[in-house]
Amino acid sequence: MALHPDFPDSPHAVLEPSVRWFPADEALRESSYEKLLPPLVHQLRKKVKTWRGKAMKGRPTPVSAF
Repeated sequence: MALHPDFPDSPHAVLEPSVRWFPADEALRESSYEKLLPPLVHQLRKKVKTWRGKAMKGRPTPVSAF
């Protein structure tokens, strides 16, 4: 199981869909990503990223809120 080289250290970081966990060696990400994940997984990850971007627009970050 591989983690993307840019995978963040913080467990609270919002991940880009392209940086998410992948069930194979990182070298296979380019050629086998669609084959090894269920079809809806990547689509849902992209939709959640878009939704989060819209939901957070105009809101202060948690750090600045305190």
